[in-house]
Amino acid sequence: MSRKKNHATTETDLEIDSEEFISKSQLKREAHALTDLGSKLLTLSAEELNRFELPDNLLEALKVAKNIKKHGALKRQKLYIGKLLRGLDAKPIETQYEILQSPHKEDVKQFHDVENWRDSIIDNPANINIFLAQFPMAQRQSLIKMQRDSNNANPQIATRAKRKLFLYIKEFVFNHNKQNIQDDFL
Repeated sequence: MSRKKNHATTETDLEIDSEEFISKSQLKREAHALTDLGSKLLTLSAEELNRFELPDNLLEALKVAKNIKKHGALKRQKLYIGKLLRGLDAKPIETQYEILQSPHKEDVKQFHDVENWRDSIIDNPANINIFLAQFPMAQRQSLIKMQRDSNNANPQIATRAKRKLFLYIKEFVFNHNKQNIQDDFL
């Protein structure tokens, strides 16, 4: 004998359906993500942690965790840090951590510029004139000598000259960009 289920909806069923339903698995994933964020925060120095706007109890928990040597105790402390993070809005903390960990995009762009200048000068000596037009303080004879040495048949001399050329170009590109930044502020 089978029972018939009552399919009538009540007001409480409608309220549950209208609210956003978060599964238990999703809650666990979020808790693990916050615990991982707490573990990442443990890798930062005390000076770097002070840049974050963290509550005192969380800072104290991070300080205690850094002094723990036993694996089990450290694991429990990390779980406690994750619990404290669940009580906070962790998105700004995570964003600030990512900014702190990622290299500055402008520096990466400058290094790519230096590499491109070095490669273009090595490939074609005529690009020395283009470089000198943009950076008039550079010395033509030094660039020509480093360009010739970088095409040397001896790999040690070539490698040393390429490195020296890179550093020479880097000095001008970075100083030029710093000067442009200072001019923008003035």
